[in-house]
Amino acid sequence: SFFFGIRSVYIVYTVLGDVSIFVVGKDEYDELALSEVIFAITSAVKDVCGKPPTERLFLDKYGKICVCLDEIVWKGLLENTDKDRVRRLMRLKPPTEF
Repeated sequence: SFFFGIRSVYIVYTVLGDVSIFVVGKDEYDELALSEVIFAITSAVKDVCGKPPTERLFLDKYGKICVCLDEIVWKGLLENTDKDRVRRLMRLKPPTEF
């Protein structure tokens, strides 16, 4: 006989200016953990853009936003949620990675 375990998948989303942000997780990344992640992401995006972004502003700042996301989530694992730490780590990246 076969047993197929059904794992719950959690989805948390928010709208920030003109941009919708979705975060998906499973196992230990439940809705509580994902809400922490989405808070870190929205804080970082607002920090990079200076305000809730329009679609144009988001695209203009896309490189820096990607660097932020890389500091928050790395290889599918949550790394940093502290906004000040993410900001410091971003400055350590060489400009060629933007």
